[in-house]
Amino acid sequence: MAEPIHQPYLHEAEEDTIDIKQLVAKVLSNWLLFVISAVVCVVLALLYVYIAQPEWHTSSKILVEDQKNSLPGSSASGMNAEFSSLFNVKSSADNEIQILKARSLMTEVVHQMQLNVRTYRKAGLKKIELYDEAPFTVSLRYKADTLLPRAYTIKVLDAAHYELSNSKDDINLKARFGDSVRLKQYNLVLNGVSPARAGEAYTISIESPDATIDGFAKDFSAGLSDKQATTIDLTISYPNPKKGEAILNKLMQVYLERNLNNKVAIADSTMHFIDGRLAIVQHDLSDVEKQFEQYKEQHSIADISEQSKALVSSASDYYKKLKDQQLQLSVVNDLEKYVNSAGNKKVVPSSLIVPTDMSFGQAINAYNDLIIARDRAGLSYTENNPVIRNYDQQIETARQALLRNVATYKKSLQVGISQLQQQNSTFTGQLKSIPSKERGYLDFARQQNLKQELYLYLLQKREETAISKTSTISSSRIIDYAKSDFLPYKPKRGIIVLIGLILGLILPGIYLFVKELLNIRITSKADIEKMSTVPVIGEISHNIEEKSLVTGVGSRSVISEQFRALRTNLQYILDQRKSNVLLFTSSMSGEGKSFLSLNLGSALGLTGKKVVFMEMDLRKPKLSENMGLDHNHGFTNYVISGKTDYKQMIKPAWFNENCYLISAGPIPPNPAELLMSEKLDQLIEDLKKEFDYVIIDCAPIGLVTDALMLEKYADLTLYVVRQDYTYKSQLNIVNDLEYNRKVKKMYLIMNDIKTQKSGYAAYGTGAYGGYGYGGYAEETKKKSWWKRLMDS
Repeated sequence: MAEPIHQPYLHEAEEDTIDIKQLVAKVLSNWLLFVISAVVCVVLALLYVYIAQPEWHTSSKILVEDQKNSLPGSSASGMNAEFSSLFNVKSSADNEIQILKARSLMTEVVHQMQLNVRTYRKAGLKKIELYDEAPFTVSLRYKADTLLPRAYTIKVLDAAHYELSNSKDDINLKARFGDSVRLKQYNLVLNGVSPARAGEAYTISIESPDATIDGFAKDFSAGLSDKQATTIDLTISYPNPKKGEAILNKLMQVYLERNLNNKVAIADSTMHFIDGRLAIVQHDLSDVEKQFEQYKEQHSIADISEQSKALVSSASDYYKKLKDQQLQLSVVNDLEKYVNSAGNKKVVPSSLIVPTDMSFGQAINAYNDLIIARDRAGLSYTENNPVIRNYDQQIETARQALLRNVATYKKSLQVGISQLQQQNSTFTGQLKSIPSKERGYLDFARQQNLKQELYLYLLQKREETAISKTSTISSSRIIDYAKSDFLPYKPKRGIIVLIGLILGLILPGIYLFVKELLNIRITSKADIEKMSTVPVIGEISHNIEEKSLVTGVGSRSVISEQFRALRTNLQYILDQRKSNVLLFTSSMSGEGKSFLSLNLGSALGLTGKKVVFMEMDLRKPKLSENMGLDHNHGFTNYVISGKTDYKQMIKPAWFNENCYLISAGPIPPNPAELLMSEKLDQLIEDLKKEFDYVIIDCAPIGLVTDALMLEKYADLTLYVVRQDYTYKSQLNIVNDLEYNRKVKKMYLIMNDIKTQKSGYAAYGTGAYGGYGYGGYAEETKKKSWWKRLMDS
């Protein structure tokens, strides 16, 4: 039978809300799971803290004399600032940080200290790295550039011998301390430095230097202490604090040595350059001085006179004027060519010419005005228009006038140039009259001064460099040597334990959430209330005794009291003044219809009410089996035989004198047709006259339509759902019956409730009125704590 569509009257929005009470109840009901998980996770966290290798922060500080921030003329930057800047980049704290982080610096430290080789001593479940505490040192001679990581176990046999083993390379040999052991990748030598006890075991780990360099570079950091300072903080993390201090001190030592060697190399290079230049300049200066001395002796030369200076100044002025006139003449020639160009109708660039004749300037302006006017007219008229032709004639006339003015101005410029050339010739003759020996004197004086200044400058720098070299110190110095923290920074015991505790509390929650998320079956009354508005009239616990009848005379168990409570609830729903027909159905087989109908009927019989059970599940009769009776000779026989006396098929129940059974009879091939028989109507009417309650146990309504055919006789339909058995989706059947009014009055009964489940409590805790029954306590004692945990 197809599942009905979920009906809109259900409050779907409620499904997204969180029921805090239910959540708390879920946690409290699974408290043991949370406790166990928390304890396990905390123990694992403590185990991790114990096994994890601790690491210490090691720090140091250096000061960099930052020339970038030095004052001009200060002693730190003044001595070699001018000359050595040709050979060296200025030092700065930012640059020094990059140098400290350079791979080459860490590479040298790794090779010098052979950091790719580590020695460990086993202490319980963890390994402790040794530095200078090891009774031997390790030296390697590599056979290849690339090394594969290997670990070797060293067992001390006596003061002179040891055993070396490695399962991966199948190595197990004995050797003497100090002897070379040939291995595949290198030759290994162990040199004893202190006596070791026989039987002690150590582990040597050897990895590729490149991998070691990468590891240390990752754990090393350098940064400015402050933005306004040039001090650099160096930090490194390492499992052995003493070795971490040695590594950081070695790195600073290598850095300072490189810094100092760099300054010495620069000083040597500077001295070599200056010495070479001094030799050349000294030779050139000697030659110039000798030639100058001979020149003055030959020509008896004194200082240059003031008259010569004035003559030279006047000659320069006239020469400048001549150049200006020649420039103007060149421009006028170009202008003349420009104006004479055929078809040229563009304005003349008058700003390049400074004419002395007013008429020449006026002619240029008149010509330009006509050109501009014609261009404007050309926007409105065609080329053949009389206006345009008139402008062309005027432009031609103005062009001829301009050419005449150009010729006149050109002629005046040529005359002026001739006059200036004559005057310059006069001054040139006068200059030539100055003795040539005086000009030679000036040449020699300049050469002598130049060589002297260069020679003195080189001598000064040579002395400064020599002094600098003898007193060279590094531009950086150590302020604080490497020092490790008193306590390791990791593992953080408190945080790890707290994380373990939190994880121990979260994991059960995740497990329960996922379990609930993946659960497609009904587990609690809340599941029903979320998905259906049909009320729940009763809740029946799990039948621990596994007996079909639990509501016999004198029964005091929890489940028997729940049936009595269900019986009481029926008094508020049914009309007690007449006979009532109760119909039991469910979604599928196995949900407990027969069990519930039997025990509810028995509970009703205990009150003196006459009850008759009708086993109407003709396809799979179960009620008669639960009552210990034969299902033959029942309803099927009554309908098929045609007999009208129903009393012949009524069977008395052995457990109560007020209870009777009409069994199903032989299983027919056509159950639905039998249920449509008119004899069934008469039978129900007869039974209602004789009995107070008629309890019908029919087939599941989710599988066949038998229950719907019998519903018309029922005063109350009890729909059974079973915990952890009935699917949540099958509540849509209940919703469809309710929404489409296929059933007049319907209530739900939740069966087989495990009392440890979330949302349910046992008798004695007030869950069912606080009666204080002791049956449940006795039952739960039979279960182990692990079984109770699994049930939850």
